[in-house]
Amino acid sequence: MNRKRSYYFIFAIILFVVSYSAYASYQRQKNGPIFLDNAVFQRYNDQWGLWVDLKAEKKSIAEKAQEFGVQVAEVLAVNHMDESELKLWNKHIFFPYPNEYILTLQEKGYYRDTVESPIDKFVWPVLPNDKSRITSRIGRRWNTLHTGVDIAIPKNSIVLAGADGVVVDSGRMGDYGLAIKIYHNDMNHMHTVYGHNTELLVKAGDIVRKGQIIAFSGNTGKSTGPHVHFEVRFHNVYWNPENFLTPFEEGVATSQVGFAD
Repeated sequence: MNRKRSYYFIFAIILFVVSYSAYASYQRQKNGPIFLDNAVFQRYNDQWGLWVDLKAEKKSIAEKAQEFGVQVAEVLAVNHMDESELKLWNKHIFFPYPNEYILTLQEKGYYRDTVESPIDKFVWPVLPNDKSRITSRIGRRWNTLHTGVDIAIPKNSIVLAGADGVVVDSGRMGDYGLAIKIYHNDMNHMHTVYGHNTELLVKAGDIVRKGQIIAFSGNTGKSTGPHVHFEVRFHNVYWNPENFLTPFEEGVATSQVGFAD
C-alpha cells in the first residue's frame, strides 16, 4: 500500500511540474516579445508586408507586385479585392512579402521591432520616438469630459493596435473624425478607440494583433492639430488608458529581431 501511495505521489509531482512548465511557457509567449510594425515590416491578415500608396508612387499594382516578387492575385486576395475595384481605389493597398524579399530586406539591415509587454497591458498606439508627446489626458477639459489621452504626432505617422482584438467599427465617427474601435476579448472584454486619423487601413471584422499598424494619424474630426486620441472603454465606461500602459515619459525599450531569430 505504501508503495502504491508513493507512485501516486510521484505521479502527482510529475503532473504538477509538466502543467506548471506548460503554463509558464504560455505566459512567456503571451507576455512578449510583441512586434511593433514599423516603416518596413507591417502586418495585415497575419501576413508580413507593406501598405503602399500606388498613386503617390505613380505605379500600377502589377509594377509594384513585380518589385516585391509577389503575384497580383495574391495582393488582391489578401486585400479582399478584385481588379474592378482598383480603378476607384484611392487608398493604400497591402502587398505581402514573399520569403525571398524578406531575406533581401534583412541583408540590407532592416528588421522587425519588438518590445516586452505583459498580457494585461496595452502597447502605446504610436511608435517610440522623439516626435510624440502627450498633450491631453483623461478628465475635465473646457467644461466637458475628455474621454481619453491625446498623443501629438506628425500627420501620416503609424497608428498601432493596443492589443489583439477584432475591429468592430472603422469609419467616420463624428467628432472623432476617421476612427477605429477594437474589441479585446483577452483584455477583459474592453474596447479601444483610435481617433482623428487621416486614413484607416483595417475594416470592421478584421482580426488585428497587438502592435499591428491599423491607420495613419491625422487631424480629422474635432481636432486642433495632428494627434492620436486613444480611449479605453469597459461596457461604455471610459477608463484611464494610462492605467493599462507603461509610463509614457519613461519611453519604451525596443529591440530588433530577424525572421530566423
